[in-house]
Formats: sequence, C-alpha cells, structure tokens
Amino acid sequence: MSVISLFADLDLPLSHPHPHHPAAARAAAATHHTSGLRAQARMSWRIARLALHLAAGCSRVALLYPLVGERTQRKMRARWSRQLLGVLGVELQAQGPLPRPGQLLVSNHISWVDVFVINAISPLSFVCKDEVRSWPLLGWLVARNHTVFIRRASRSSAAEVRDRLVGSLSCGRSVMVFPEGTTTDGRAVLPFRAALFQAAIDAGRAVKPVRLRYVDHRGEHSDAAAYIDDVSFWQSVCMLARAPRTVARVELLPALPSHGLTRQDLAQVTHAQVSATA
Repeated sequence: MSVISLFADLDLPLSHPHPHHPAAARAAAATHHTSGLRAQARMSWRIARLALHLAAGCSRVALLYPLVGERTQRKMRARWSRQLLGVLGVELQAQGPLPRPGQLLVSNHISWVDVFVINAISPLSFVCKDEVRSWPLLGWLVARNHTVFIRRASRSSAAEVRDRLVGSLSCGRSVMVFPEGTTTDGRAVLPFRAALFQAAIDAGRAVKPVRLRYVDHRGEHSDAAAYIDDVSFWQSVCMLARAPRTVARVELLPALPSHGLTRQDLAQVTHAQVSATA
C-alpha cells in the first residue's frame, strides 16, 4: 500500500485582524467566494472529462471487445477504471494479496465508485442491483462487463443469480458481491445477508473479504463518494467531482475456505473482518 501523504497544517500568523473588522470580513468573504468558485470550476472540468472518458469507454467496448479475448478485456477494464478514478480526483491505495481465480469477494458498500475501485486493482464480475442498467453510459458499460444483475424484490431472481454465481466461480471467474444489500456512509458496516454466500459453498470456493474506505487529503473520513439516502446519481457525481482530493483505501484480506461452514457462518465471520476497522 502506498503511504498517503498527509498535508501538514499551515502555520498561523502571529497576529489576526479582529473578526468584526470590515477588512477581515471582506477577506473572509473573498476567501469563501474563491473557494466556491474553485470547487465549481473543478467540478465542471472533471465532469467534462468524465463525459469524454465515458464516450471513449463505450466506443472501445463496442468496437474492440468483440475482437479481443477476455484477458485483454480485463486489462482494458483495469486501465479504463484507473483512468476514471484519476478523472474524478480519486487516488487509489491498496494492500493485501490479490484474489485468486474463482474466489467470491465480499465487501462493504459505500458508492457506485466501489466497482471501479476494485476493477482498477483486479477486474472481476459483480453482482449489482438491476437499476444500474438505467444509468447513463455507465449502466451500458457495466452491463457489458460480466455483471450479474439482481432484482432485489424477486425471489426467482435471487435463485437465478445464485446459479449464475456458482457457474462463474466453478469455471474460475472471481465475482464480487456487496452483502449489506445497500450503501452506507462507510462509518459502520451493516449486517451481511447470508444468501449469496451459498454460491461459494456450492461451488467449493473460498470467500475473500475486502474492506473499503474513502478519506480526504488529510486522511480523515470523507463523505464525498457516499451514494446514500435520497442522493441522486447525478448529485453523487457532482459531490465527488467537487472534492479537492479523495483517497480510496482498499484492504484485501486473507481468503476463508467455505468447506464445512454454513452461509450464516461465512456471513458472520466475513462481517467481523470487514467491520474491524471500517
């Protein structure tokens, strides 16, 4: 894991204008205005670059994917995801062993960015909610990268997803799931739903816990990437694009064998590991 550079606090001046002095008030207002203008300009610049990057990604998937093998597709997906993070001002820091083929990765879930953070490290298949299909451009890209969609209110969809996961894991393709079932602000980890862990047991494959965090340039918890509550997808993109710098920290924890365990056992053990320092 690369070490995050923490910015030291600036030395304060030896003397300060009185807070009620007109000059001090004007200076404070000017600083606030400049900061707002900078944030707005940063957001506009990043979103413009994001639009171009998405268009380039769609072109590559449409034109090049049919001509290359899955290994090359994985490399293209990893490179494109790293570039996406750079466009959005997200620095990636990761530690721990990479997943082996055919492992079920389980992680806490904070943002739509999580998928691209993991893909930038090790391109995988993902289980996503069906609504992602409707996202502009991103939904189209996600749907064409071995994503398994689930309709959360459908029991038949859950059984179908389990069968597809077993098939993917059995043939050596790693898959990532977010067993909280929703996103959080990352300060705590919700209980893991056990159903999807059954796929690892049925396929005889290991489960690999993953811990995700987003911090700011000072190393403190950041909500810039959080996609929660009533925040729309567009609002979430704008919040992340406005932030000066966001750091995505990923901890790839040791894998757990699924043999001899129930899905409830796996859910509890992996939850304990993921939530240890989340």
